[in-house]
Amino acid sequence: MGNEDRALFIESIAEMRELKGELREFKIHVTERFQRLEKNEGQKHKDSFTIAALLISAGMLALNFISRFR
Repeated sequence: MGNEDRALFIESIAEMRELKGELREFKIHVTERFQRLEKNEGQKHKDSFTIAALLISAGMLALNFISRFR
């Protein structure tokens, strides 16, 4: 193996290591983004249940007032 071949080989390995680091950073970024999206989705479901509970409570309160005045 000549000097040029070794230089190309070393350069290729360095580029592969750089790409590996970039892929690792990309993986971390994507994983964090998915976690945020899942958290937001969970919060939406929680908000929906809260709104439903408030509507039911308001309806029961209204029925309670109506039944008192009869």
